[in-house]
Amino acid sequence: MAEEKEEKKEEEVKTEKKEEPASGEKKKERLYQLPPPSFPQLVETFFYQAMISLGKQMNPVTKKYERDLVIAQYHIGILELLQEKTKSNLSKDEEQHLEEILHTLRIAYIDEAGKEKKE
Repeated sequence: MAEEKEEKKEEEVKTEKKEEPASGEKKKERLYQLPPPSFPQLVETFFYQAMISLGKQMNPVTKKYERDLVIAQYHIGILELLQEKTKSNLSKDEEQHLEEILHTLRIAYIDEAGKEKKE
């Protein structure tokens, strides 16, 4: 049933007509198709933001590895909140994915917090 809904949404995204803006300007055509929103995508958005804040991923704007543990902790906290608020409301795969993401982030946070103390 859920798979049918996702397929239907995907069909809708593909068949949506591109309307021209009110100003009369033509919209830019995208060279790629955006996937339908999903819980794993939401989780991974915060995961990558936390990894950037931990200095584990390059900041795509500055092209540098930067560490800001306060921001990293904030993103981890958002994921913990999501876990708490969606308890008993996720599929087994979604629960496991979120738990693995949080585990990875907590280990990375401990690693980076230890490095900061040594500096």
